[in-house]
Amino acid sequence: MKIVYSYFKTFNKVIWSEKVPFFYTLILPAIIFLMSNYGNIKNGASLNQIMSTSSNYLGYMIVATAVNGVALQLINFREIGFLKTYTMISGGERKYSVWGLICSEFLFGYVCVLIFSACLMFFYPTQIVHILVVYTLTYVISALPIMFVSILADLLPVRNNTSGTLGNLLLVVLLWVSAVRVDSHSLVQEFLFGLDPCDYVTQVFDLVNRFTSHAHNIYSYQVLAVTGIFLIFLVLGIVCSSRVRINSEYMRN
Repeated sequence: MKIVYSYFKTFNKVIWSEKVPFFYTLILPAIIFLMSNYGNIKNGASLNQIMSTSSNYLGYMIVATAVNGVALQLINFREIGFLKTYTMISGGERKYSVWGLICSEFLFGYVCVLIFSACLMFFYPTQIVHILVVYTLTYVISALPIMFVSILADLLPVRNNTSGTLGNLLLVVLLWVSAVRVDSHSLVQEFLFGLDPCDYVTQVFDLVNRFTSHAHNIYSYQVLAVTGIFLIFLVLGIVCSSRVRINSEYMRN
């Protein structure tokens, strides 16, 4: 694990030196969220009402981090030859650099989520612990499998200049589907909707929020759908992390 930690430190230096990811991952969604909900907060809306509207923003932040920080970064490393170099440095093991990147992006995403949750803590200071617990549990349960399953993007034979466009276009579509769909009260349908990573985050958020609020309407189909998707995403990602392609599709390296 020392090799993973070395990559973790290396990638952290790169991530925290860049300011643009903070803007589109944290600042932009936080501004839109506050502009959309300030009136309701001012009129005395309950914490649960406001938190329920934040789940899609949380989904965007987590999936955007996975898409731009893990999936597209792996494709970029592969195409410019870095992934092959990292593999050689690691003694031929491909997974170590991938796991180091995931750990770095996981930390980055969690910091963004904590700062975002501080917006709610400011308006609901008596509920700080509840807010912190809900956002932290939701992030850990949803971000980890999503970041691992995003490794599958490395299997796509796409160029750097097209992968970014396709990745972020897909993110918009997934976010839209998650935002407009309604609860089906069906295990199969909730499972299928949950294959959309943005929707998976909202499902986890709703389940965690109900559980920590000691709500009685926690449905078994929700628990089964979330558990199944968690295991599928995580196993797929771990298996693929040792099989990532390290050679560019379009150039020698």
